[in-house]
Amino acid sequence: MPQVVIIGGGLAGPVLALALNKQEISSAIYELRPRTYRSGGNIAIAPNAARVLNNIGVYGRLRTQGFNYEEISFENGSGNVLGKFLNGSQKQYNFAALRIKRSIVHDELLAACERRGIPVHYERKFKGIASETDQGATALFEDGEEVTAGFVIGCDGIHSKVRNHIEAVQPVFSGLMGIMGSTMEAELTSMHAESHPSLPSMMFGANGSFAIMPSSFDGKNIGYFATIEAEDRSQEEWSELYQNKSELHQWLTDRFASSASPWPSLVQELCEKTPQDTLTSWPFFSVPELHNWKSTAGRVIVIGDAAHAIPPTGGQGAAMAFEDAETLSYVLGRLSGLHLAHPGGSHKVFTGEILEKWQRHRQDRIVKVLDFTSKNGTLRKSSPHAYEQAAKEWIIWAALKFMGPEAGAKWLYSYNAENVLGVIA
Repeated sequence: MPQVVIIGGGLAGPVLALALNKQEISSAIYELRPRTYRSGGNIAIAPNAARVLNNIGVYGRLRTQGFNYEEISFENGSGNVLGKFLNGSQKQYNFAALRIKRSIVHDELLAACERRGIPVHYERKFKGIASETDQGATALFEDGEEVTAGFVIGCDGIHSKVRNHIEAVQPVFSGLMGIMGSTMEAELTSMHAESHPSLPSMMFGANGSFAIMPSSFDGKNIGYFATIEAEDRSQEEWSELYQNKSELHQWLTDRFASSASPWPSLVQELCEKTPQDTLTSWPFFSVPELHNWKSTAGRVIVIGDAAHAIPPTGGQGAAMAFEDAETLSYVLGRLSGLHLAHPGGSHKVFTGEILEKWQRHRQDRIVKVLDFTSKNGTLRKSSPHAYEQAAKEWIIWAALKFMGPEAGAKWLYSYNAENVLGVIA
């Protein structure tokens, strides 16, 4: 029997399993989707996320499969540079930023789990928590199987079923969605023009924002991420939109590549020439603040999007899930040591106290990250009036001019998960 059952085999689940493995804690992952499933799009690996991946031994394999960079150019919708933001730095944070295909990250995490003998069970639909005591919890699956472990950890995303055992809340749509796509540099004649935006770049225009970021090590695979306003839909309707590549293409061309479009030619060419099979959509949801990430008995816990879905406007969604996972592994490692040192002792008391300290520590950080993300999200929204657009551009210019390229983000990118050991001491 594993010491920990992990529900969800996306990104957070394998990261947690690998971090627990370093603490000599056994785990098993249960994933709804088949092994052949491939998630689309690219992912941002900020320095704080890279640090976690390095600590669990997979960063070295990933670094050579994605685009490494430090600065990102912030520009207006016409391509005029407003300033440079330090998105990563070998000197400042020991890690550059990395843009990489999500599927590559997922595959490398699963391969690492396999090398370390961590079982991953696919096509297993979690139904609920069958029972919970001070000693452990039992996960129930749709096929009737029950699996008992010391802890059941929900890494099952924004629509988490594990979360319902702790606190039943529904995700809230932010009013924004992203459309992602990619193509090869050789297909883009605008890349050879002197006036094209310096890459990677984030452009803030009057009718949305448009980020252009290479995602291959050689920089020749050019990806982009357009952020636009959208109406909420049902889960089924969002899934249908994700599959409807022609509609996504139409959204892009209507907004960024029409005959009257003020956007740079590279943006327009990307929208027009991107192979439609590379297009994916991403509605930005958040989870209302949870009072608890753990059950009353402390044996069922949620992390990542299940606990605090963070819109991608700050590039921190995956990073926060990775930090949750690594910090929790240190906590469970400490608890494991205490249980061995005090068999049959007051395990209920110190389990609750230590988990409470961990939870407060993570919640305090999430509040700051959500504020950072919200401010970025506001800048990505449309500016229907010229004065609003001018104000937005001035805010970006002034922040980078007077705060410098770090823009006060050291607290964000320098985080080290191991410091949680001091918090729970």
